[in-house]
Amino acid sequence: MSQNKRWQEVMHKRAIGIDKCDLGKVEQINDDMIVTKKGLINKSRYLMPKKLVDSFDGNILYFKIMKAEAKQFRQNELKQ
Repeated sequence: MSQNKRWQEVMHKRAIGIDKCDLGKVEQINDDMIVTKKGLINKSRYLMPKKLVDSFDGNILYFKIMKAEAKQFRQNELKQ
């Protein structure tokens, strides 16, 4: 998935890890990072390197990462 057009297809799509952990929905794509957002009340964001992407099936973006590993990329948001 090196083409910009292909990366735009993952916007607002669900992201999951190897162990089916929910990483939220893709919110932003940068040169080397993907930002996902999870939750309605207790919101979290994940800032993950593109190199961790395994595949995209048209609906779900799969990451080569497990729930325990994903914690290092999580940023909790403050409630407003």
